[in-house]
Amino acid sequence: MKTIKPKGTLIPIGGGEDKEHKKTVLARVIEESKKIHPKVCVMMCATEIPREVASDYRKAFKSLGVTKLSFVHYDTRDEADSPKDIAKIKECDVVMFSGGNQLRLTSLLGGTELMQLIKQRYYDEPNFVVAGTSAGAAAMSSTMLLSGNSCDAMIKGELEMISGFDLMDFVLIDTHFTERGRFGRLIQTVTGNPVILGIGLGEDTCLIIKAAETMEVVGSGLVVIVDGKEIVYSNLAEVDHGTPVTVEGIKLNVLGPGEKFLINERTLIVKNGESK
Repeated sequence: MKTIKPKGTLIPIGGGEDKEHKKTVLARVIEESKKIHPKVCVMMCATEIPREVASDYRKAFKSLGVTKLSFVHYDTRDEADSPKDIAKIKECDVVMFSGGNQLRLTSLLGGTELMQLIKQRYYDEPNFVVAGTSAGAAAMSSTMLLSGNSCDAMIKGELEMISGFDLMDFVLIDTHFTERGRFGRLIQTVTGNPVILGIGLGEDTCLIIKAAETMEVVGSGLVVIVDGKEIVYSNLAEVDHGTPVTVEGIKLNVLGPGEKFLINERTLIVKNGESK
């Protein structure tokens, strides 16, 4: 794991966050900046409908008191790193990655000065917030799921993974988790690499991650954590693609709103503030 801990806050969102009513998740994103009227920059490289996405976030953030809101969207890598977009990242207090296509997101942003600046500020600056929803959350980890049908997710060879933005080591984030029945995707991923902690985020639900150590559940849904540290047997070492996965000893944790979890210790923080 990285020896240098980030000073900022990471907020992956499972998608479908409420933008019209209580707006619990987005309100917490703003709160974590520790500013009454933070500057927010919405990164929309994942989406092909930027006008609609911008309109939705403009209304939602304005209702939460955000008066300075900027957007970054481009369609080709040669448009990346424009001075005006670099300035938006330098000036903002919150970066919010929209949903859309996560391969589009990583191919347009990966290796850019923009992404390097976001990572640098996340690691160096207290109260700097990096949030992302759906594709924007899935791309946060060092490895991300690119494809895998929920129905066939426990069949060997059905999952495809690529590199993400590496904002967190040794975790993998899946979104729309309970709504789309993605348990099998996370189970096979963790079975194949038990050092990874699998995180499945329900819709309108996020994690507030501090120093890559503690996670707090916020929103209306559930977070499922798949832990492979105690796996005693699996058949994934047998290279026979197309056959079902067998695994013994994998552990699932289900966390509701308000619950907290220690990442390194892989345990729940009970209500008195101590680990279980």
